[in-house]
Amino acid sequence: MKHLLATTETKHWMLVDDNASVLELVSALVENLTDAPIERFNSSQAALAAFAAAPEKYEVVITDFEMPGMDGVELCRRMLALAPKQKIILATGSEFFTKAAAQHAGFSGLLNKPFPIEALSTTLSEAGVEMGLLTHA
Repeated sequence: MKHLLATTETKHWMLVDDNASVLELVSALVENLTDAPIERFNSSQAALAAFAAAPEKYEVVITDFEMPGMDGVELCRRMLALAPKQKIILATGSEFFTKAAAQHAGFSGLLNKPFPIEALSTTLSEAGVEMGLLTHA
């Protein structure tokens, strides 16, 4: 069976969602696509603090939209202020966002929850995250 795998060197992936169940589900999907270390945050404030400490550390950020304290749009804006070329994917169940609206807000891509692994892979590829093809028995 063949799987797409994002190739990384020492870059980490960041996942941000205030819902622990969703965070674990997205994490399980992402683990099928990368061998990179995955950092999970259930708080946008904690995610921003980790990102601010070492923005060059992260290859991609996947964040929820609706979170207490700071929504995904504000998180994206603040991260891009620190690292303008950062790849940030918005993963939301909100009907508010279209792909164009997400891009206008600074996101590299949009995932509408719930999403299958194929949609995740396509969105990452469209955002410029390099994907390789590995074969697993």
